[in-house]
Amino acid sequence: MHMVNNIHNFQKSLVLVVDDDFAARLQVRAALEKYGFNVCEAGNGRDALESFQNQPPAMVLLDVVMPEMDGFETCSQLRRLPGGEHVPVVMVTGLEDIESIDRAFEVGATDFITKPINWAILGYRVRYWLRSASILNDLKISQQRLSMAQHVARLGHWELNLSSGEFHFSSKVPHLLGITDTHRFDALFEHIVAADKGRVTEVITNACKNEQPFSVNYEIRQKNGETCSIFNQTEIIHDEAYNTRLMIGTIQDITELKKAEEQIRYLAFYDNLTGLANRALFREHWTKVLAHSQRKKTKIAVMFIDLDHFKRINDSMGHVAGDKVLKAIADRLKNTLRQSDIVARSGIESPSFMISRVGGDKFTILAADITSTNHISTLAERVIQALFEPMDIDGQQLFITASIGISVFPEDGGDIDILLKNADTAMYEAKEKGRNNFQFFQAEMNESARIRFQMWNELTQAIEKDELTLYFQPQFNNRTGKLTGTEALVRWNHPQKGLVPPDQFLPFAEESGLIHQINEWVLWKACRQAQQWVEAGLFENCRMGVNISGHNVNLRLIETHIRNIMEKTGLKPQHLEIELTERVMMENTDEAVVALENLQKMGLTIAIDDFGTGYSALSHLQIFPLNVLKIDKSFVQNIMAAKKNLSLLQSIIGIAKSFDLKVIAEGVETIEQLRTLYHLDCDDVQGFLISRPLPIEEVEHKLRAGSFNDSLEPGWQTLPENLGEDN
Repeated sequence: MHMVNNIHNFQKSLVLVVDDDFAARLQVRAALEKYGFNVCEAGNGRDALESFQNQPPAMVLLDVVMPEMDGFETCSQLRRLPGGEHVPVVMVTGLEDIESIDRAFEVGATDFITKPINWAILGYRVRYWLRSASILNDLKISQQRLSMAQHVARLGHWELNLSSGEFHFSSKVPHLLGITDTHRFDALFEHIVAADKGRVTEVITNACKNEQPFSVNYEIRQKNGETCSIFNQTEIIHDEAYNTRLMIGTIQDITELKKAEEQIRYLAFYDNLTGLANRALFREHWTKVLAHSQRKKTKIAVMFIDLDHFKRINDSMGHVAGDKVLKAIADRLKNTLRQSDIVARSGIESPSFMISRVGGDKFTILAADITSTNHISTLAERVIQALFEPMDIDGQQLFITASIGISVFPEDGGDIDILLKNADTAMYEAKEKGRNNFQFFQAEMNESARIRFQMWNELTQAIEKDELTLYFQPQFNNRTGKLTGTEALVRWNHPQKGLVPPDQFLPFAEESGLIHQINEWVLWKACRQAQQWVEAGLFENCRMGVNISGHNVNLRLIETHIRNIMEKTGLKPQHLEIELTERVMMENTDEAVVALENLQKMGLTIAIDDFGTGYSALSHLQIFPLNVLKIDKSFVQNIMAAKKNLSLLQSIIGIAKSFDLKVIAEGVETIEQLRTLYHLDCDDVQGFLISRPLPIEEVEHKLRAGSFNDSLEPGWQTLPENLGEDN
C-alpha cells in the first residue's frame, strides 16, 4: 500500500515556537498561520518543556541562543519526555559553525535552519519536515498516538473495501466530523446539510462505482446546531496481486481555514470602513451584469453619488465624525434598496443592485435589469430622500445632501470606464444645478465640459509657470519619536485662488492625464530638496517619500526619470522612497515588477501606499518587490470602532513583518491611535497628531533647530513610559 501524499493532512498541525524574542515569535506565527498551521509559543526552554507536556505539538521550532536554558539543553530534555522521542525538532540558529551543527544533531535535533529566515518559503519547509517525520514515525508511533494526533487536528480517515463492502472509520471524536457509526458506509452522509447532501452523495457514489479518487467540500450540522466545513478526499489503493481494492479517505474539519479565507476575501473586495463593495468587486460584478443585460436586452444604470460639502464635516467635526457619517450613509443606501437585491454575499446569480464606495465621500450604484429611465429616476429620488433625513452624529443633527450623476448602458457607453466617466460628468452637472439633485448624462453638457477644460488649461499653466509647491509631512519612529523621513505633498499656489488643496485638483489631474507631468515635477523638486538637506547635514538616515499616482502610469519611464534625476541632483538611493498604490501597480503587473525590481536593486525603498483600500489583497505582497507597507488612514482611524478592526490591523502588521516589510501608519490623529499602534509594534507613524504637512521653510527651520521632537504636542515626551503595555 503506497502513501497518499496530501499537504492538507499537515495544514492544521500544531507547531510549538520557542524563542525568547517576542517579535521573532510573532513573525514566525504570522508566517505559519498564513499557511494554515496552528501555532503555540514559549518564551524560554522551561516553558517549552511544560507546553510540550500539556499539549504535544506536531513539530517544534527551537531557537538556539536563549538565557538560562539554551536550545541545545532544551532539545536534550525534550527528547526524554514521553512522546518527545519522535517529534521533529528544528533548531533555529544564527550559528553556522560545524561544531554547533554537530552539537544540534547530537542532542537530537531533526534539522536546523539559519537566520535570517526566508518567510516566504517557511510554510513549505514546515510541510516538508512534517511529511518526512510522518513517513519515519509511521513505523514507530502506536495507534493510540495516531488517534490523539487526529483528535488534535480534528481529522479522521476511512477505508472502504470495494470488493467486500467493509467500511471502517478511525477518529478519536468521529461525531465532530459528522460520523455516528464508524462501521457503516452510509454514516458518511447522515449529517450533511440538505443543500449539500445530494451533490456529495452523487460524487462519492460515482467515485466508488468508477473506482476513481475524489475530493469534495461540504457542510455538516452537529448536535448543538452549529455547522462545520468538512473536506473529504480519497485515493484508490490496490495490493500487489490486484485482488483487493481499497478506497482510502480522509475527513478534516476546515472551518477555521474557511473563516480565514473569508477574511482575506473581505480585505480584497470590501471597503473596511463601510462594509460596502470596493472598486475591485464593483468591476468584477460589472462583467457579470453586462453579460446578463446583453442576453435579456435590458439596461444598466451607473449612479455616481457625491456627498455635498462633506469636507466641511471633516474640517469642523473631525475625521472620526466624518467616518460615522460615511457609515450611516452606507447603511441608508443599503436600506433604500431592497435588501434581497444587494450584492454583498455570494450565491446570487443576477442581483439588481450593487452599492460600492469608491473612495472618500463617493459612492456608486450599479443597477441592472432596468427597463425604463422612469425606474432609474424613481431609484435616484429614493436615494436623495433617504440621505436627506436628519442624522444625529455626536449629539449634533446633520442634514446630508448628495449630487447624483447617472449614465445608462448601452446609450451612454459600452465600457464601465466610459460609463463611470459620464456618470461623473453628470454628477458635476448636478452640483452646478444647486446640488441635492440628480442628472442624467447628456452628450451636450457643453458648459460642464467648458469648465473642466478651463481647469485643464489652468492646471497646465500652473505646471509650466511653476505655481505648484511642495509641503512635507514628517514621519517618526514609533518607538523613539525620531524623524525618519518626510512625505512630499503637492499644493497649487493659484494666482487668484491662493493655496489650493490637493483634493480640489489632483482627482481632475488623474482623470485628465496631467498627473503624469505632476508626478515628474514632484519627483524632481522633492529629490533636489532632499539633496540640499543632505548636503547641509540635516537629513541623515532620513528618506524623502514621493507618491506616484494616476491611471496608466508607465513605470518603466518613471524608472528612467528617477535615474536621470538622481544623477543630476546627486541624491543617494537610500534617501528616496517611491510610494505606489496597488491600483497603479496592478494596471500592468509585469511592467511594474520589472521596474520596481530595478529601482530596488539601485537601493531605493519601495512602499505600497494606502494599503487596505481599493484593490488591496494580501497576495500582492508576494507579487511585488516591496520594502514598506503604508497602512491607509481609514484603518488607523477606525481602530477603536470595533474589536474586529483591531484584530484586522494586528493581522496586517504581523503579515507585513512576516514578509520583512517596514510598517508605516498614516492618519494618526489621537493619542489612543498612537498608543495602540505602539502596542501593535508599528514601525513609523505620520498624521495630524504629530505634525501637519509643512512648507519647505518651516521644515528646514525645524531641521536646523533640531526641534521636531521638541515640538511634538502631545508627542512621545508626554506619553507614559509603559505606553505599549496593557493597563
